[in-house]
Amino acid sequence: MTRRVSLQGDELPVIVTVPPGPKSRAAAKRLRRAEGAAIWGRDESPIVWSRARGAVVEDLDGNRYVDFTSGFGVASLGHSAPEVKRAVSAQAGRLVQGLGDLMPHAAREKLVRRLSKLGGRLNRVLLASTGAETVELALKTAAIATGRRRVVSFRGAYHGDSYGALEVTDYPKSPEPLRAQLQGRAIRVPYPYPFRDAPAAVREGASDDGSRVEEAFALIDAELGTADPPGAVIVEPIQGRAGAIVPPPGFLPRLCRHARERRLLVIYDEILTGAGRTGPFWAWERSGPDAEPDLLCAGKGLGGGVAIAALLGRAEVMEAWRRHVPPSGEAPHASTFYAHPLACAGALAAIERLTAPDFREHADKMGTTLAEGLTRIADRHPTVGEARSAGLLGAIELVRDRVSKEAAPEILGRVISDLLARGVLALPSGIHENVLMLLPPLTIHEAQLRHGLEAIDAAIARVKP
Repeated sequence: MTRRVSLQGDELPVIVTVPPGPKSRAAAKRLRRAEGAAIWGRDESPIVWSRARGAVVEDLDGNRYVDFTSGFGVASLGHSAPEVKRAVSAQAGRLVQGLGDLMPHAAREKLVRRLSKLGGRLNRVLLASTGAETVELALKTAAIATGRRRVVSFRGAYHGDSYGALEVTDYPKSPEPLRAQLQGRAIRVPYPYPFRDAPAAVREGASDDGSRVEEAFALIDAELGTADPPGAVIVEPIQGRAGAIVPPPGFLPRLCRHARERRLLVIYDEILTGAGRTGPFWAWERSGPDAEPDLLCAGKGLGGGVAIAALLGRAEVMEAWRRHVPPSGEAPHASTFYAHPLACAGALAAIERLTAPDFREHADKMGTTLAEGLTRIADRHPTVGEARSAGLLGAIELVRDRVSKEAAPEILGRVISDLLARGVLALPSGIHENVLMLLPPLTIHEAQLRHGLEAIDAAIARVKP
């Protein structure tokens, strides 16, 4: 049984019976049996996607949902973005696979030049297929440039689940056997969490803006005096999976200043926050020119749906690779699918749209609509400890009450289930597992966005602590 809501002239069925339907349950059962336990942490069956377009996803049973996940932020232009489809299709008729690092192709050359311009002083570019691969490439570059293997990372950080990226990832926790093997390279320091941090005036060692930079560098300075000091700092300008935690405005500039005083490279993980997700093309630009990094990891929404990522860096840092070219002349870094032609073509089309003035105007307007909607929701419900957003990255932190701020993960679980029944997809997140994270496509229509916000409001109202 469904009721229908008209959004932008299309009829969108909104579910009133609880999904998943029988086809999704059967498909999930077959998948679970074939794939094993690695990605099946939960016992319940999920909905199984069949197709998607724009901000709407359809499952195997024909139910349709407004997507506030963008496929983990990848579908920045909406699902099946027409410009990306056209570019990939045209490229498939010319060249599907290149020769990795050995011989370039035209689409690779065009994409690298485009990214170089977007990087400003970060005008050297290396490509990758995934964000985690880019993080590992950044760590390798920093180690080569500084001669130091260790790196400073932040508590609550998420940089990917591949083996090297796990070394600097703090949340979610890896299985114990992996944690034991990965210890030693990362130096973990506190990340500012304005909703939960004590005011700077009552927290010893805190900076005036509550950014916790001084606390972090007290720990870092102790390590700099050892025989195995760090050479770089890796940080998310906004911590994503930890709960879309937005640090104070002065955090990044102060971090960069302290790092440069100690000759530490600064690496930004903009895999989630880049490509216009938070307003400007790069999230660090929100903090001004003093926040510019040495290396920047990009991915997810950069390709508008294709699997591509990139490392951008300052020339003097990236050129350190040249010192390690072997006598044979082979590249010191290589990958079979490096600069995959289909991905390069799709990313070029995506970037053209993502940087268009009319597109930016629409995304900014939707970001304002999201912020205003989240504020209204927070004002209405005592179980909302805080609602926060930056552009079209939003979060609602659920608590038992606003005085204690005690995390309420069981409320989050019920809200997400209720949203699914209302035809809205959203993501659980947060280091306390109590944050509803919102990542709608940057192309989302205003009616779709408002419908999703109304559903969130109703779901939270229905669920009591």
